[in-house]
Amino acid sequence: MMKRYALWLLILALLLSACTANPSPAQGTTAAAPSDTAASALPSGTDQPGPEGAAAPDYQYSVTPEGIILTAYTGEEAEPQIPAELEGTPVIEIGDGCFQGRICLERVQIPEGVARIGDYAFECCGNLKKLYLPRSLRSIGAGAFSGCCNLSLADFQEGLESVGKGAFLYCKSLVYAELPHSLTSLGAFAFAGCDELAKVVFLGDEIKELSDRLFYGDLNLRSVVLPNRVDRIGKRAFSGCETLKHLFFSEPVQELGEYAFENCEALGSIGLNVSRLPIGAFKNCEALTWLNTEELQAIDFGAFMNCGVDSLWLPEDIAEIAPGAFAQSRVKSLSFQGEGDCLYQIADGSLYGDGGKTLLAWFPQDPYAEEAETSFTLPEGVERIEAYAFQGAPLETVVLPASLREIGERAFLDCEAELVGDLESVAVSPEAFGPADEPEQEPEEPGEEPHAPETIGSLAGEKNLFREEDFRGYREISNEEFESWSQNYLSWNGDALNADTIPYILAYKGEVVPHFMAMTAVQNHDPDMWAEAASFFGEDFEEMYLMMDHGLFTELRRGRMEEDLILYSGLYDSQLMAAAGTDRRPDTEELIEAIGSSFTDPIMISTTTDPAIAANFGDTLFCIYASAEAMNRLGAVSIDSLIASNEKEILMSEEASYRILDVGVMSIETEDYEGNSTNIYRNYIKVELLGPAEN
Repeated sequence: MMKRYALWLLILALLLSACTANPSPAQGTTAAAPSDTAASALPSGTDQPGPEGAAAPDYQYSVTPEGIILTAYTGEEAEPQIPAELEGTPVIEIGDGCFQGRICLERVQIPEGVARIGDYAFECCGNLKKLYLPRSLRSIGAGAFSGCCNLSLADFQEGLESVGKGAFLYCKSLVYAELPHSLTSLGAFAFAGCDELAKVVFLGDEIKELSDRLFYGDLNLRSVVLPNRVDRIGKRAFSGCETLKHLFFSEPVQELGEYAFENCEALGSIGLNVSRLPIGAFKNCEALTWLNTEELQAIDFGAFMNCGVDSLWLPEDIAEIAPGAFAQSRVKSLSFQGEGDCLYQIADGSLYGDGGKTLLAWFPQDPYAEEAETSFTLPEGVERIEAYAFQGAPLETVVLPASLREIGERAFLDCEAELVGDLESVAVSPEAFGPADEPEQEPEEPGEEPHAPETIGSLAGEKNLFREEDFRGYREISNEEFESWSQNYLSWNGDALNADTIPYILAYKGEVVPHFMAMTAVQNHDPDMWAEAASFFGEDFEEMYLMMDHGLFTELRRGRMEEDLILYSGLYDSQLMAAAGTDRRPDTEELIEAIGSSFTDPIMISTTTDPAIAANFGDTLFCIYASAEAMNRLGAVSIDSLIASNEKEILMSEEASYRILDVGVMSIETEDYEGNSTNIYRNYIKVELLGPAEN
């Protein structure tokens, strides 16, 4: 709550300063020439006005043999006049990032003749409400209108052929989209996060695939008029579309991506002709009543997790039903159609495999009974209770047969039933009732210092490449100094950070980053855990992918550092593996052998200037010696420059790489919740930040 309070104080201060210091020019007037400060804040690499610049004082542009490309807009108009030509040469393209972050925009009409809108051309134009596109337009680039949270109208014209990934990501006010006959390509998460998008109409039949995360998180999407034939629905294409009820196709869909309809709580029916239902396909689809399963040959883990289905018919020749496929689901009637032998059987409503020797999923014998079942007796002959078989079952007792030999992991997760029977000869997974508890540690005597390791300092011996004299000017900065840098960052970004864009950036970054490392660590620590981790943390994973796939305005336009700093981060298994070049968690000797080599972290890193904070991130400290030169080549974003916090973080560029200098153990002084000072000990890896030119 303190963070939110501080955030709104910051927003109020920004608004007051914007109103008093930078009043917008009156509509229809020519904006004043940008000041030196404003010019320095422009994205690097833009062209300065050429000889023809006088014809369009608010634009920078470049001239190509095909025509003019607008590269930057420097005006302050709410409804800018975008030129159709300059000095007799037609404008053919709105270049990459041209209007990026211009929150003055409210209404934009792209002139006829423009064939392309570039990547991130209007990204984070938070006040843009109406967009009029020309018939000459053929392509809209990646992220072109992402973060335009007030955009309510976009008229797509015939002739448009491609829409890039994330083009309308987080356009939270967009209500309706009618996509033209000419459209042949629609990128991943093109309309993700459009909270108010209620209806989408595909006028043509050229789109054969609904790309990954296409409508991800569109909470109010109720109606989608689809092309006659869609062969594939991508991963999480409709995940989180809570109000979507029905999807109809002239021909059934042939392939379904993972979590395609996760959290589609109102979805009642869908026409499919798939051979496999992938992980999480209908997870949390509580209203599902019917789907075609005639061609189905495999059901993966979690496909029907926490899913309510009135009746489900499976073909008798189905080859595979994975453990956990029906975890915590409420299937009222499950049966197999056809005649002959079947690998799976239904008995008393529950699902068995391996000739009846394995219980795969428990279902109530009479789901329509007035009183719910409280006891279940496993039939004699059952030898194994498979993983997740009783997950969430509202039972009080489960009677075990004498034939039982094994109980799988999480078989009784969230189930409080008492097991009745002899368990002495049964191999029970340590995680049969949930994640295994951490071993208890012996309590320390009051006032007793933690036992220090035998070595404090480098473990590398002669392999140590760290030389104090090489990094004599590097230092840790205080919270007060970091706050000053944060204010400079805010000032440098100017009007890009205001009441419209700050909530968007926080929602996109601030809520995602805390999960970023942990989820990746879960994935990389044990590849076999991927399915389970993706099931439990699926939405966090997808938000991470969006962050990694999609550049943000704050990612493209980073703050500048003025001095050499020492930064810290807590390393997780994924980063340790990257550092050592192994496919498993490395030991100390392997890390020492990696000294002298460089590596690129597979994910963007959050760092802090406080080692005591970083020590809580992970068991191994990442000590980064970052020169101002390298930082400025890479760029850096202060997440906590947007909010008041004692925990200061810097989001490093994903292009960053690091040369390993030393491996050892360090002592860190920190405080407990009562303010008492104590020492903790952490392994460390000292690295030097390398900029792109050095990689």
